[in-house]
Amino acid sequence: MADSLGVRIVVLTGSDENVSAINTVLREGGHPVHCIRVEKGNGLDDALNQHQPDMAILFADEPGFDPAVVTARLAEQSSPLPLLIARGRVDEQVIATAMECGARDVISLVHRNRLLAVVERELQAHRLRTALDGVVSSASVYKQELRDLIEGASEAIADVQEGIVVAVNSAWAQLFGYADISAVQELPVMDLFRASDQQGVKGALVACLKGKWNDDSLNVAGLKADGGELPVEIQLEKVTIDGEPAVRVIVPIATTEEKTPAELLEQAVYKDPSTGFFHRHYFLERLDQRLLEPLGGGTRTLVYIRPDNFARVHDDIGLIATEALLMRFAELLREFMQPADIYGRFGGTMFVALLERGTINDAEAWAQSVLKGVAEKVFEVDEKSTSLTCTVGLTEVNREFGSVANILQEVEKACRAGRDAGGNRVQMTQDSSASMRTRETDEIWVQRLRNALMKNRLRLIHQPVTSLNEEIEGVFDTRVRLLDEQDNLVLPSEFLPAAERAGMVKNIDRWVIGASFSFCSAKKPEQVFVRLSLESVTDPTLMDWLQARQHSARIRPEQICFQVSEEVASQQLKQTKALSGQLREAGYRFAVDHVGTGRDSAQLIKHVPMDFVKIDGSLMQALHRDQDSQKTVGQLTQLAKEMGIHTIAERVEDANTMAVLWQLGIGYIQGNYVQMQGVVLEDTQTVRGLSLAES
Repeated sequence: MADSLGVRIVVLTGSDENVSAINTVLREGGHPVHCIRVEKGNGLDDALNQHQPDMAILFADEPGFDPAVVTARLAEQSSPLPLLIARGRVDEQVIATAMECGARDVISLVHRNRLLAVVERELQAHRLRTALDGVVSSASVYKQELRDLIEGASEAIADVQEGIVVAVNSAWAQLFGYADISAVQELPVMDLFRASDQQGVKGALVACLKGKWNDDSLNVAGLKADGGELPVEIQLEKVTIDGEPAVRVIVPIATTEEKTPAELLEQAVYKDPSTGFFHRHYFLERLDQRLLEPLGGGTRTLVYIRPDNFARVHDDIGLIATEALLMRFAELLREFMQPADIYGRFGGTMFVALLERGTINDAEAWAQSVLKGVAEKVFEVDEKSTSLTCTVGLTEVNREFGSVANILQEVEKACRAGRDAGGNRVQMTQDSSASMRTRETDEIWVQRLRNALMKNRLRLIHQPVTSLNEEIEGVFDTRVRLLDEQDNLVLPSEFLPAAERAGMVKNIDRWVIGASFSFCSAKKPEQVFVRLSLESVTDPTLMDWLQARQHSARIRPEQICFQVSEEVASQQLKQTKALSGQLREAGYRFAVDHVGTGRDSAQLIKHVPMDFVKIDGSLMQALHRDQDSQKTVGQLTQLAKEMGIHTIAERVEDANTMAVLWQLGIGYIQGNYVQMQGVVLEDTQTVRGLSLAES
């Protein structure tokens, strides 16, 4: 309790014996003490000024000191000191009289245990009062400084507590078009954002309050005082207001001074000033560069976007306003962008983008969301308004894509075919529709696969599954890759279709299972998800094989969660239910992935016993804007919760999507957004002859 200088006590007495007694009692009680004896009244001031004591003890049986005068003098200190009265006789009347004079209590050298207890009590109370006074003073100063800082900040700032705006600065009021800050305060924060963005904003606020929001930005549309929309990027920070948690919402001010010379040059020379997208020539340069970079996973898709019947727009808003309309159109497209996307304007009403998504189905879902977003929006220019639809041509870019010119020609042709068919549709090229087929002849792939199995040229990659609304750690989703003759990793979408047609996929499944067992034995993850193909689901020998491998690998069965796709489970419902029961009885866990795209996903969840349900990544495309997708994901999540099933969202790509998933109650997430947070390590090592990704 004492600091490095000990307990400092002013003892008002004429006797050294009294000082020695106080000193002995406190030291025997474990307190280093420094007693300052004061014999005369004028010595008290000197002692207070020079020694800054913690307490005073007055021996009142001696003449020379008036307790009331001493108490008044002690009360004048910046932190009033406690006074104890020492007397030879102590009773209730003596204590009452002393306390009427302002003393804290009466002690006696006869009852030394009580003396020690009273001194300890009053010292602790005094120091608590001093600390509290300091905290209150600091808080008052801090609050005033904070008000000054917020008011003087160039960023627009709003503090939100329990869903209500409790404070804003003038920059926020000005940005959102309010006359003064009082018009914004006490508003529900959701009133400041577009309806389709509210789920994401709610989720982000909850995550921030729980301390689980990274330094990510949300791109949303704010609602101005006049009802107009305002695209903003918001950042969130957890703060405390009047002792209660709150969230600070910040709209950073983007200034040209903050941009590097290279960024300013890119903006001025390489990008279209109206839309902010790359000019045609510079888009093609970046497209060439990107296509030369290896793709770590998923697929690349080129899209070609054009508004339909744009000539009609001239009649609605006039020819001069059409460029401003295309700016609004580009702003809407930008809401669908993800970090790895590249957008370009090819002149007039033509827009092109390169997407990187998990599957070609994800890219198609993204395109459908764009169609819906454009069709639902009312575009306003100079007090005039109009509506639009658009057509999206789409082609998958594979390893044998040929020249960029050929790809562009094909995707433009697809867009033109969609427009000729009436517009407002997504049109895939024939090559993309055939992209589910093998890239080379099956004969060549079968031979390569046999060599890969014999020469140990398959590899495992482990993608992390991370917490959202539920806590987990050390959980991974297993992916298989093939190492080709040039030691390049080949994605499963290129070799698994051939393996399925050749009846080899069961062999690959068993290799993956064996490698996953070795990974669990060596690295001790909490859990690893392992996929089973249709062939394995219908394989009557699988359980016996698993039992033998598990015994030799010496793993805990609960470390492995086997998963099948919704498509396989729907095709083989009886076999899937039986396999799930057998696996769970043996101690393994079971999951169904890619859920949400089938005819009746809810019935599948009800009928197949499972520990996890993985909601398909195609539903994550533009989830922050698509309220229909939000409804679907929310319903699946609620059903799973009711049945005690954990939920995982697949292929989560950005902070906006994660924020919506927070609000919808998803338990866990996986995808590129998790990997961008630095969770995955790409190092490999060999465990029992198997190349495994380090966790």
